[in-house]
Amino acid sequence: MIKALVPAAVTMSLLVAGCQVASADPGLDRDVTLGGGQEASVDGLRVRFADVLEDSRCPASVACFWSGQARLTVVAQPEGDPPTTVEFNTNPSPGQGVSSGTVGGYTVTMRSLEPYPQTPEDATPFEDYRLTLSVAKG
Repeated sequence: MIKALVPAAVTMSLLVAGCQVASADPGLDRDVTLGGGQEASVDGLRVRFADVLEDSRCPASVACFWSGQARLTVVAQPEGDPPTTVEFNTNPSPGQGVSSGTVGGYTVTMRSLEPYPQTPEDATPFEDYRLTLSVAKG
């Protein structure tokens, strides 16, 4: 049981302290998970989970006419360049969803946004969100 808790404790300490993700092989995707307001450096690109603009995703306990969407922003800054705001949108309608953006020579892709709302009363504080991004260089 204690062996199972060690990886979770390490993961939580990285989330609390922020993340540094290094790459030995440029061009490969590197995943990073950020809490609301947290930032990390991935292969020379600084990314910060800046804001959740909207979270109207249909709660799991409700039958909705529309699945809803989450809109969020990430500020990305390659070394030596000004910051750029990238907006993501989980809207499943054709042409409406935005899951990746390009900043400098990097592609930033949204992999997931957690937690998923369970009831209509769920209001997730910004700092409790967890955004998983993939960063690819080149």
